[in-house]
Amino acid sequence: MASLFDPFREDMARIKRELEKLQGLKIHVGIMGDAGSDILTIAGVHEYGATIHAKKAKNLSIPLTDEAKKAGSPRNVKDLQFIQISPGYGYLVREKPKAKGKEYDPNNYDWLYMLVDSVEIPERSFIRGSYDDGKDALDSLCKEAVDGIVYSHWTAEQAADHVGKLALEMTRDYFNTKLEPAKSKTTQLTSTQYQPLFDTGRLYNSITYSVEADQ
Repeated sequence: MASLFDPFREDMARIKRELEKLQGLKIHVGIMGDAGSDILTIAGVHEYGATIHAKKAKNLSIPLTDEAKKAGSPRNVKDLQFIQISPGYGYLVREKPKAKGKEYDPNNYDWLYMLVDSVEIPERSFIRGSYDDGKDALDSLCKEAVDGIVYSHWTAEQAADHVGKLALEMTRDYFNTKLEPAKSKTTQLTSTQYQPLFDTGRLYNSITYSVEADQ
């Protein structure tokens, strides 16, 4: 004869089984990729900040116009002249046709590139920052995951997926609205967006999540 308590025991066994499985799952939120990939390098530079030095040239060239940005290297632009401001700092300019032969006047030039010894990339932590900002929300998500297993018959994988999806939304929202400092005025000259770290959308779209079982 079946015990009246069998359904309860069966459900308790299910809850215990799924909670134990949930403990063995890891939820990763951030930039996924192979070590050394360019997108991970870019993310790391912005997450922690960095000083960038020229490797294949004497100076770093920073584009100041859309034309310069599209050209890429100054080597792809003809008739450039160098105007030195101080050691390790200057500009590559192109004299306007109507200005040729006249005395120097800054308005008579297209200022295409700024040349510098190095560039300081400020720290804009979008992974650690979003976690620190959203600890309370993450605690609530974890409680929802456990409640889902207990009351809604979720599997451990469904519970982890619930946390991962909403944690991803939280991180992307932080990226969109709370990053500091703002873009420099020089960067804004050739940027399509005022928002820090956002231009083509590649870095933002690379933020994702995954659920991994302990080996």
